[in-house]
Amino acid sequence: MKRRGFRWMAAACAAAACWLAPGAPAEEPAPATDALRHAVFCPPFQGPAELAGPYHAALVAMLQQAEGVEYMEGLRMRIRAPDFSYRIQGEIMEDEDGRTFVAVTLTDAARKEQIASYVAPASTDPASLAAWKQTLERDIQRRASKLPFECRIRRQMGQNSYTLDRGLGSGLQPGMVLHVALDEEPLISPVTGEVIGRDSPRAVGQIQVFRVMERAAYARPLPGVQLPRSGKLYARTF
Repeated sequence: MKRRGFRWMAAACAAAACWLAPGAPAEEPAPATDALRHAVFCPPFQGPAELAGPYHAALVAMLQQAEGVEYMEGLRMRIRAPDFSYRIQGEIMEDEDGRTFVAVTLTDAARKEQIASYVAPASTDPASLAAWKQTLERDIQRRASKLPFECRIRRQMGQNSYTLDRGLGSGLQPGMVLHVALDEEPLISPVTGEVIGRDSPRAVGQIQVFRVMERAAYARPLPGVQLPRSGKLYARTF
């Protein structure tokens, strides 16, 4: 799959782009509350099957084993996708000099924002694939421990309890306390009219989980907490 204009890839490989470079020091583990797992999708990689298949399979195996990731696929990916999730997309590409690369991007699906990208030489050589895996494994754990867990909550009709669109797979447990925030308002440039950022999330109260099922959970506001009745709400770890 040949594309023009990818000479920048060599420099991107050397700098490791936005992703963690090999040999970078490991960071301290996150607090216990970050044991909650992020919903992550990883569609099949694009490009020649002889390379796209092994690289995609390797990344899926890493996501399935990562402590901070709830890997989602099949019907859950297409029908029951949580509002707050991350998508990893990969592609095998060839530059005009015939060199082959694997490009991976991590996107916040809810906000449609790219968080990270990584470009590396792609090869059927097992050593090359192993080095690529080692780099990404470190970064998956690093990012999973630092990104806030988020899920959508909805008030149950006529009750003071709320449903969460995440369940057992995300690590939710009865007794957990989460902050509640309003949807972030987009910041729009007065000159171009484009979205240039978003307001920082602002906590409006706390909820405590009291029941967890496979794909949903239930929570109540903490004593004395009155949550807004209008607007979209989500729970998160700050």
